[in-house]
Amino acid sequence: MPSNDSKHFLDFLPKPERKPKPRKKGMTMAIDPITSLVLDRYSEYIDTVKLLETTMWAPDSVVKNQIKEYKAHHIDVQIGGVPYEIARASGMEDEFLSEAKSLGVDILEYETHALKATKDEVRSGVDELKQRGFRVVGEVGAKWVWKDATRTERDLIDVQKTIDAFELFLDAGCEKTYWEGLIIQNLIGKHMENRPGQKQLLEVAASIGEENIVFELWGPSMTVQQPAKGWAWLVNQFGPEVNIGNVYSEGVRILESVRRGTFYEWDHPYIRWLGEDKPTKNWWQMDTPPYDVYVDKYGR
Repeated sequence: MPSNDSKHFLDFLPKPERKPKPRKKGMTMAIDPITSLVLDRYSEYIDTVKLLETTMWAPDSVVKNQIKEYKAHHIDVQIGGVPYEIARASGMEDEFLSEAKSLGVDILEYETHALKATKDEVRSGVDELKQRGFRVVGEVGAKWVWKDATRTERDLIDVQKTIDAFELFLDAGCEKTYWEGLIIQNLIGKHMENRPGQKQLLEVAASIGEENIVFELWGPSMTVQQPAKGWAWLVNQFGPEVNIGNVYSEGVRILESVRRGTFYEWDHPYIRWLGEDKPTKNWWQMDTPPYDVYVDKYGR
């Protein structure tokens, strides 16, 4: 159960503020399962938990109990696009939606990776889900370049096609649209080196509005440099209230430290900001270190 104690550890120290839940910006979407320890300590920073297709291989009773625990911690539950696509492809959409509603699922992802959809089909599909009482999100981009009409090569995109893809989902009624994590990782660059890609990402965000985008960055271990560097870059560009998705359980605490400027990826920008008598309006606007100053033979 969520803690009733609103006081944080060492609460007398000055700390960067964060907007409380429910949030429209600064959202963290985490990947199921989330450990009980993480829920007890950090549930206030998790807005949504997404059940991937891997959840389908777990015992039904265990997953249902886990969903109840998420709801008790005031976390929205989302089902990823793959289970929904399986239901559509097998003619079991109605049964799937009824079960999702009975489970207390809040958000469904309308995915079009395997089952391609026309613009009219996207609009009618999103509208039907909303009429069934679900909130709906979309996703732009694909993991592989040859399946992705929004990319011109692995590390660059077609800006206008990407904007058009976002606008289709948002105009159809999706409340947010996810941007595929491999695209974000490649546009930023593993060592923050892809300047043309970063420029393209910022162009899309300026057109769509970063508040409408959930930037995915993924990987099972959040205690290493990736994807924390990418999180830090996003916070530096858009501020702590940027929407970030696909965070694994152990990464929740690291991401929150990145959002507060106390994690090493930026050489502790919040601390430097305090120590230098607040030289910028906001701590996240402090100059970042040169990430690409050293790369070893393994590309790290």
